[in-house]
Amino acid sequence: MGIRSLARELNLSIGTVSRALNDRPDVNEGTRARVKEAARLRGYVPDQSGRSLRKGRTGIVAAIIPASGIGGQSDSGFFRTLEGCRRGLLAQELDLIVLFRGAEEDPLESLRRVVSRKLADAVIINQTRPNDPRLDYLRAAGIEHVALGRAGPDDLGNWVDFDHATAGAEAARLFLRAGHRELALVLSAWEMHYELLLAEAFRAEAARYGLGPDSVRVVRSGPNGHLVEEGRALFASARRPTAVLAGHESVAAALYGDLGGLGLRPGVDIGLISASPTVDNQSLSQTLTHFDADLEAAGGAVAERIVALLSEPGMARKPLGPALMPMRLRIRDSHLGGVDARDLAHSA
Repeated sequence: MGIRSLARELNLSIGTVSRALNDRPDVNEGTRARVKEAARLRGYVPDQSGRSLRKGRTGIVAAIIPASGIGGQSDSGFFRTLEGCRRGLLAQELDLIVLFRGAEEDPLESLRRVVSRKLADAVIINQTRPNDPRLDYLRAAGIEHVALGRAGPDDLGNWVDFDHATAGAEAARLFLRAGHRELALVLSAWEMHYELLLAEAFRAEAARYGLGPDSVRVVRSGPNGHLVEEGRALFASARRPTAVLAGHESVAAALYGDLGGLGLRPGVDIGLISASPTVDNQSLSQTLTHFDADLEAAGGAVAERIVALLSEPGMARKPLGPALMPMRLRIRDSHLGGVDARDLAHSA
């Protein structure tokens, strides 16, 4: 049923029906209720494409994300962030859609293709890299956007990020106070900006405790999250690290098997901390000590920034700027390794 048929059946003008469905105050409350009830009973749904053309808006926000997370695994933590964002947008009558980018696709070209189709009023991107070209493109194209993550120290745009610098320093302190003097960082195969912040803070804290640069080794995992030859050689060497900070939970999970294959049990023979939240901890032989954050609150912060950007036509935009979300250390078992476990437990 179209709006003409609905208006004819109610013996009202098309304009009155349209205004009633849009809760316009110039239509009395009784008529608005009668029109809405009739529309509900007859299954009438307004033509959203026409409404979008009139408003100049789709009412849709698109999140463009990788089909699989770091290490080739689904990043279920990020979906909790998206859920917080979805709820925040829905409260403002905006809908969130998620568009996946395959591993074989270039992130910038994928973004350009989506933007060219004008599917959404604003976009959300994640896994930002240093000087991320996607952000340069969005700014140049005048596309409203919010990034989950920064692209550099001078990035003052609309982003929501986690306090990885504090997490890196705190992880280093936990290891150092326990007596560790040979540390390692295992980062993902891709150079994410947050990992640079994490590594810088981890190294700086180690230096503050008197460790030289060669006492903090950094290696990258393969695309599947597992150690590559360089990493395996490091942990098999005579001067191997006694404690390791993993840049992502999928890398930390892979280390259980990789280190185990070298005769090193996380939580027993070597200390291990994950710099990101862990979803499935119970399946691990020594539960994973990790940092977590309120992921849904982070999603809500993304939604707030999107809403602030999408002001009504004729009204000034009110960008909220960056938001840095705190991270919390969750002490479990995996960090208890490589030194006397009692000392490490006491230091926590």
